[in-house]
Amino acid sequence: MVHTLTRCGDEESTTLNCMLLTFLEYAVILVGAIAIFAGQHFALANGVHLGMVLIGAGLAVGGIESLYSRRMSLRFSEDAAEGYSGFPALVWGTMLLFAGAALIGYAYLLDVGLWPRAERVLKQNPAIVYIVAGLYLAGFSVLLFTDTNANRKLWQTILLRVPRVIVAVLVLTLGIAAITAGAWQFVDPQGFAQVERQVRARLDAVRAAIK
Repeated sequence: MVHTLTRCGDEESTTLNCMLLTFLEYAVILVGAIAIFAGQHFALANGVHLGMVLIGAGLAVGGIESLYSRRMSLRFSEDAAEGYSGFPALVWGTMLLFAGAALIGYAYLLDVGLWPRAERVLKQNPAIVYIVAGLYLAGFSVLLFTDTNANRKLWQTILLRVPRVIVAVLVLTLGIAAITAGAWQFVDPQGFAQVERQVRARLDAVRAAIK
Protein backbone atom coordinates (compact mmCIF):
# COMPACT_ATOMS: atom_id res chain seq x y z
CA MET A 1 0.00 0.00 0.00
CA VAL A 2 2.87 2.37 0.81
CA HIS A 3 4.46 1.73 -2.56
CA THR A 4 1.16 2.46 -4.29
CA LEU A 5 0.77 5.70 -2.38
CA THR A 6 4.21 6.98 -3.27
CA ARG A 7 3.67 6.25 -6.94
CA CYS A 8 0.14 7.66 -7.18
CA GLY A 9 1.22 11.26 -6.95
CA ASP A 10 3.96 10.84 -9.57
CA GLU A 11 3.24 12.01 -13.12
CA GLU A 12 4.61 8.72 -14.44
CA SER A 13 2.32 6.61 -12.28
CA THR A 14 -0.32 4.52 -13.96
CA THR A 15 -4.05 4.85 -13.41
CA LEU A 16 -4.03 1.29 -12.13
CA ASN A 17 -1.95 2.25 -9.09
CA CYS A 18 -4.37 4.99 -8.07
CA MET A 19 -7.37 2.73 -8.64
CA LEU A 20 -5.75 0.00 -6.54
CA LEU A 21 -5.20 2.36 -3.61
CA THR A 22 -8.77 3.65 -3.91
CA PHE A 23 -10.05 0.07 -3.93
CA LEU A 24 -8.06 -0.74 -0.78
CA GLU A 25 -9.42 2.36 0.97
CA TYR A 26 -13.00 1.44 0.13
CA ALA A 27 -12.35 -2.18 1.09
CA VAL A 28 -11.14 -1.17 4.56
CA ILE A 29 -14.17 1.12 4.99
CA LEU A 30 -16.52 -1.64 3.83
CA VAL A 31 -14.97 -4.19 6.20
CA GLY A 32 -15.36 -1.67 9.00
CA ALA A 33 -19.04 -1.16 8.17
CA ILE A 34 -19.57 -4.94 8.17
CA ALA A 35 -17.82 -5.19 11.55
CA ILE A 36 -20.12 -2.52 12.99
CA PHE A 37 -23.20 -4.28 11.62
CA ALA A 38 -22.05 -7.65 12.97
CA GLY A 39 -21.13 -6.13 16.32
CA GLN A 40 -24.55 -4.54 16.71
CA HIS A 41 -26.37 -7.66 15.49
CA PHE A 42 -24.50 -10.01 17.83
CA ALA A 43 -24.10 -7.48 20.68
CA LEU A 44 -20.30 -7.39 20.35
CA ALA A 45 -19.05 -4.00 21.52
CA ASN A 46 -15.49 -4.76 20.45
CA GLY A 47 -16.70 -5.50 16.94
CA VAL A 48 -18.37 -2.09 16.73
CA HIS A 49 -15.25 -0.37 18.01
CA LEU A 50 -13.05 -2.29 15.58
CA GLY A 51 -15.34 -1.32 12.72
CA MET A 52 -15.04 2.35 13.67
CA VAL A 53 -11.27 2.07 13.74
CA LEU A 54 -11.22 0.46 10.28
CA ILE A 55 -13.50 3.11 8.78
CA GLY A 56 -11.40 5.82 10.40
CA ALA A 57 -8.24 4.22 9.03
CA GLY A 58 -9.70 4.08 5.53
CA LEU A 59 -10.65 7.76 5.68
CA ALA A 60 -7.27 8.73 7.13
CA VAL A 61 -5.37 6.88 4.40
CA GLY A 62 -7.53 8.62 1.81
CA GLY A 63 -6.67 11.94 3.42
CA ILE A 64 -2.95 11.18 3.42
CA GLU A 65 -3.19 10.19 -0.24
CA SER A 66 -4.79 13.53 -1.15
CA LEU A 67 -2.25 15.52 0.86
CA TYR A 68 0.64 13.68 -0.78
CA SER A 69 -0.58 13.48 -4.37
CA ARG A 70 -2.45 16.84 -4.42
CA ARG A 71 -5.36 15.01 -6.07
CA MET A 72 -8.76 14.07 -4.73
CA SER A 73 -8.77 10.61 -3.18
CA LEU A 74 -11.58 8.03 -3.04
CA ARG A 75 -12.27 8.64 -6.73
CA PHE A 76 -11.84 5.81 -9.23
CA SER A 77 -11.92 8.18 -12.19
CA GLU A 78 -8.58 9.90 -12.74
CA ASP A 79 -10.27 12.73 -14.65
CA ALA A 80 -12.68 13.39 -11.77
CA ALA A 81 -9.82 13.41 -9.26
CA GLU A 82 -7.74 15.70 -11.48
CA GLY A 83 -10.52 18.32 -11.46
CA TYR A 84 -9.90 18.89 -7.75
CA SER A 85 -6.11 18.88 -7.91
CA GLY A 86 -4.14 21.43 -5.94
CA PHE A 87 -5.64 23.39 -3.05
CA PRO A 88 -9.10 21.69 -3.14
CA ALA A 89 -7.38 18.30 -2.84
CA LEU A 90 -5.41 19.56 0.17
CA VAL A 91 -8.65 20.73 1.79
CA TRP A 92 -10.31 17.38 1.03
CA GLY A 93 -7.33 15.46 2.36
CA THR A 94 -7.24 17.46 5.57
CA MET A 95 -10.96 16.91 6.13
CA LEU A 96 -10.62 13.16 5.57
CA LEU A 97 -7.53 12.85 7.75
CA PHE A 98 -9.09 14.64 10.72
CA ALA A 99 -12.41 12.84 10.28
CA GLY A 100 -10.62 9.50 10.29
CA ALA A 101 -8.50 10.43 13.30
CA ALA A 102 -11.59 11.66 15.16
CA LEU A 103 -13.42 8.41 14.45
CA ILE A 104 -10.47 6.35 15.66
CA GLY A 105 -10.24 8.50 18.78
CA TYR A 106 -13.98 8.12 19.39
CA ALA A 107 -13.68 4.33 19.13
CA TYR A 108 -10.76 4.34 21.57
CA LEU A 109 -12.64 6.47 24.11
CA LEU A 110 -15.64 4.15 23.86
CA ASP A 111 -13.45 1.08 24.29
CA VAL A 112 -11.70 2.36 27.44
CA GLY A 113 -14.88 3.86 28.88
CA LEU A 114 -13.76 7.50 28.72
CA TRP A 115 -16.33 8.74 26.20
CA PRO A 116 -18.87 9.94 28.85
CA ARG A 117 -16.16 12.19 30.30
CA ALA A 118 -15.21 13.51 26.87
CA GLU A 119 -18.89 14.08 26.08
CA ARG A 120 -19.28 16.18 29.23
CA VAL A 121 -16.28 18.27 28.20
CA LEU A 122 -17.84 18.91 24.79
CA LYS A 123 -21.17 19.87 26.36
CA GLN A 124 -19.42 22.26 28.72
CA ASN A 125 -17.39 23.73 25.83
CA PRO A 126 -19.69 23.83 22.77
CA ALA A 127 -17.24 26.20 21.10
CA ILE A 128 -15.15 23.18 20.13
CA VAL A 129 -18.07 21.66 18.24
CA TYR A 130 -19.03 24.98 16.63
CA ILE A 131 -15.51 25.70 15.41
CA VAL A 132 -14.90 22.20 14.05
CA ALA A 133 -18.27 22.17 12.30
CA GLY A 134 -17.57 25.63 10.89
CA LEU A 135 -14.18 24.57 9.55
CA TYR A 136 -15.70 21.54 7.86
CA LEU A 137 -18.46 23.66 6.32
CA ALA A 138 -15.85 26.12 5.06
CA GLY A 139 -13.82 23.26 3.61
CA PHE A 140 -16.88 21.79 1.92
CA SER A 141 -17.63 25.21 0.41
CA VAL A 142 -14.15 25.22 -1.15
CA LEU A 143 -15.00 21.98 -2.94
CA LEU A 144 -18.30 23.45 -4.12
CA PHE A 145 -16.60 26.60 -5.40
CA THR A 146 -14.09 24.56 -7.40
CA ASP A 147 -14.87 24.63 -11.12
CA THR A 148 -13.98 21.21 -12.50
CA ASN A 149 -15.07 22.04 -16.04
CA ALA A 150 -14.11 25.45 -17.40
CA ASN A 151 -15.18 24.54 -20.95
CA ARG A 152 -18.92 24.24 -20.32
CA LYS A 153 -21.41 26.16 -22.43
CA LEU A 154 -23.42 29.15 -21.22
CA TRP A 155 -26.61 27.20 -20.56
CA GLN A 156 -24.65 24.58 -18.63
CA THR A 157 -23.10 27.34 -16.51
CA ILE A 158 -26.53 28.80 -15.72
CA LEU A 159 -28.13 25.45 -14.91
CA LEU A 160 -25.21 23.73 -13.17
CA ARG A 161 -22.51 26.16 -12.09
CA VAL A 162 -24.60 29.06 -10.78
CA PRO A 163 -26.77 26.97 -8.38
CA ARG A 164 -23.63 25.26 -7.09
CA VAL A 165 -21.96 28.61 -6.38
CA ILE A 166 -25.09 29.81 -4.56
CA VAL A 167 -25.04 26.69 -2.38
CA ALA A 168 -21.32 27.19 -1.79
CA VAL A 169 -21.91 30.77 -0.61
CA LEU A 170 -24.63 29.59 1.79
CA VAL A 171 -22.43 26.79 3.15
CA LEU A 172 -19.49 29.18 3.58
CA THR A 173 -21.75 31.67 5.38
CA LEU A 174 -22.91 28.95 7.77
CA GLY A 175 -19.30 27.91 8.34
CA ILE A 176 -18.19 31.45 9.15
CA ALA A 177 -21.21 31.88 11.45
CA ALA A 178 -20.35 28.65 13.30
CA ILE A 179 -16.69 29.63 13.70
CA THR A 180 -17.72 33.08 14.92
CA ALA A 181 -20.17 31.55 17.40
CA GLY A 182 -17.46 29.22 18.69
CA ALA A 183 -14.98 32.05 19.12
CA TRP A 184 -17.65 34.12 20.89
CA GLN A 185 -18.35 31.25 23.29
CA PHE A 186 -14.65 31.08 24.14
CA VAL A 187 -14.35 34.83 24.75
CA ASP A 188 -17.69 35.52 26.46
CA PRO A 189 -19.39 32.29 27.61
CA GLN A 190 -22.08 34.04 29.66
CA GLY A 191 -23.07 36.46 26.93
CA PHE A 192 -23.13 33.68 24.37
CA ALA A 193 -25.31 31.49 26.61
CA GLN A 194 -27.78 34.34 27.10
CA VAL A 195 -28.12 35.01 23.39
CA GLU A 196 -28.35 31.27 22.69
CA ARG A 197 -31.26 30.95 25.14
CA GLN A 198 -33.02 33.88 23.47
CA VAL A 199 -32.58 32.40 20.00
CA ARG A 200 -33.83 28.99 21.14
CA ALA A 201 -36.87 30.60 22.78
CA ARG A 202 -37.73 32.41 19.55
CA LEU A 203 -37.28 29.23 17.52
CA ASP A 204 -39.53 27.33 19.93
CA ALA A 205 -42.13 30.07 19.58
CA VAL A 206 -41.97 29.82 15.79
CA ARG A 207 -42.38 26.03 15.91
CA ALA A 208 -45.35 26.38 18.27
CA ALA A 209 -46.96 28.92 15.95
CA ILE A 210 -46.48 26.63 12.95
CA LYS A 211 -48.05 23.68 14.77
